[in-house]
Amino acid sequence: MKRANQKIQPRNKPRFQLRFSTIFVLCIMVAVVGSSSWQIWQLRSQVEGKLAHLNQEKRTLLQQEKVLRDEIALLNTDRYIEKLAREKLGLVKRGEILISPKN
Repeated sequence: MKRANQKIQPRNKPRFQLRFSTIFVLCIMVAVVGSSSWQIWQLRSQVEGKLAHLNQEKRTLLQQEKVLRDEIALLNTDRYIEKLAREKLGLVKRGEILISPKN
């Protein structure tokens, strides 16, 4: 008889709370994942920009290296050394007479 007098309570309320809390947790997870994805995207964009800048700088430095290597090779030739000695230092070979224009 006790069972007949007891009221049966609906169980809808716990289901609603479970669904609400699940949706709330999912929303928080989406917000966290979205925020992290945005930060990763920004960092990746910055890294790609720096990489492009560094690649351009590398190309420039390689061109300068080539120019300097060519200049070193030229400076190691006897003909060029003689030319510089005549032009910059005013040196002459034995038996030559230096004639310089009047300034």
